[in-house]
Amino acid sequence: RGVRVGAETEMVVPKKYSSVKARGDRILVAVPEADDTSSGGIYLPTSMRSKPGFGKVVALGDGKLDGSIPYEFQVKEGDNLLFSTFTVGRYKLTYEEKGEEVVMMREGDVIGIMPRDEPDYSDVPELEPLFNCVMLRMARETGGRSSKVFILGPGREMPKCGHIHKLGPGKMENGIRKPIDDFKENDFVMIIGGGTQIDAGEEQWNVVDASYIAGYMPFASEREIWDLEPISDWMVLKEEEPPETTKSGLFLNQPLAGQTSLATVLKTGPGAKDPLTKEVVPMEYKEGDKLMFKPDNLKSYEDEEGERYLLLRQRDIILKVE
Repeated sequence: RGVRVGAETEMVVPKKYSSVKARGDRILVAVPEADDTSSGGIYLPTSMRSKPGFGKVVALGDGKLDGSIPYEFQVKEGDNLLFSTFTVGRYKLTYEEKGEEVVMMREGDVIGIMPRDEPDYSDVPELEPLFNCVMLRMARETGGRSSKVFILGPGREMPKCGHIHKLGPGKMENGIRKPIDDFKENDFVMIIGGGTQIDAGEEQWNVVDASYIAGYMPFASEREIWDLEPISDWMVLKEEEPPETTKSGLFLNQPLAGQTSLATVLKTGPGAKDPLTKEVVPMEYKEGDKLMFKPDNLKSYEDEEGERYLLLRQRDIILKVE
């Protein structure tokens, strides 16, 4: 039986059963009680305290997924894991017979493997990221112009930059491992999205999915958004007031104008890779183009003069105006 609790579903294994076998790519993890820190002293951000992101693998699933290719696990029994606490489909299992609790999750929710039990500050650099995860040593604020640039939105976070410390092995596609090849270790990059933050003494680390890296940032720069060199199909744009009509006479009614944004392209990446051929598909847009899009998936930054600069992907564009 089960009851939904936040991102977890609590399930009770009846007394007459002493073990379970998870299906597919699921794993069973023993998780310690919630605390501000791991037992070794690694600080867990507030968002992680209610469901700690550390645990030990106690069992693997049967590896049987839909299709003919068996699932190949990257973790093994006894591994100490750092895992995502912001996913759905996680279950807390309680054995009535033994009174023990374990968490069942998909292996894809695992961020990385810690080197030992009860990790402390010195162990953080040894974290081995999995799948499409990238581990970064985050840069401290320089005190330059970047202190006047901030993200507008619910998080209101500063632009985040850091050196890539380690790369995961990549994600599986049709039974083939697709490595992370847009960047390499020691590259200085800018990320969007929070990822999983780990505060370890004087060092701050972040583990994010590779898709949340928007581009390269010159290390010596003052880290303004316009210094970014985008990768893939990311673009840097400057926001403008939307016109009532396009140059060719297309009328933009008020509902559309109010629900979309207009911006001028400042920089673009080289283009995204075709999922089948793996070849880079050149960008459709170039510097100076004026584009309209729904403001759902962008990151926006504002300087001290009130000018807004945007980061978004080509796939989010609705139309080009001329």
